[in-house]
Amino acid sequence: MPPRVFAAAVAVLLLGVLAGCSGDEDLAEAAYFAEHEGVMARVWIPLHEARSIGTYRAEIEWPGGAKARTESARDGMITGVWLADLELDGSAELVVATSTAGSGGYGSVDIYKLRDHDLQALELSPLDEEQRSGYMGHDTFSIEDGRLYRSYPRYRDEDVNAAPSGGSRRLSYSFADSAWVAESGTDG
Repeated sequence: MPPRVFAAAVAVLLLGVLAGCSGDEDLAEAAYFAEHEGVMARVWIPLHEARSIGTYRAEIEWPGGAKARTESARDGMITGVWLADLELDGSAELVVATSTAGSGGYGSVDIYKLRDHDLQALELSPLDEEQRSGYMGHDTFSIEDGRLYRSYPRYRDEDVNAAPSGGSRRLSYSFADSAWVAESGTDG
């Protein structure tokens, strides 16, 4: 068999094997990974989905091989994926942050409790009325020292979307209070 034909046959065979092993549900446009105390997370946007809106899939694998999966609607791009014990109860949470397409970049975050080899969605409280004052998106989320933080610029009435002039706000999420709370020392 000529080398070019052999190489083409091997490529077709490999593609067939990979497709047969993983199935379309495992093929991804973008994939994100996180790890916490031996627990592995993989979050991905399914192949051929727009990155601006659609779904994402998440899979958790515990030491020993047990796995759990979930799928969720997505309005925007994935901007971060973390595994952390946010409730400080010895069981990690999967955090998936997204930001909408367009000039606002409004952020949201999904949190899943990892319990008994299952993913349980947790409902977070929205920003309160005072926290929404001057809010026009551009959120960023982070996990620091086991806490979930949300930061965004503050806008005054006369500001345009590209030029906030009201400083910034930084909040952390209190699971005990089920609320976003201002960090001491910030203009939250």
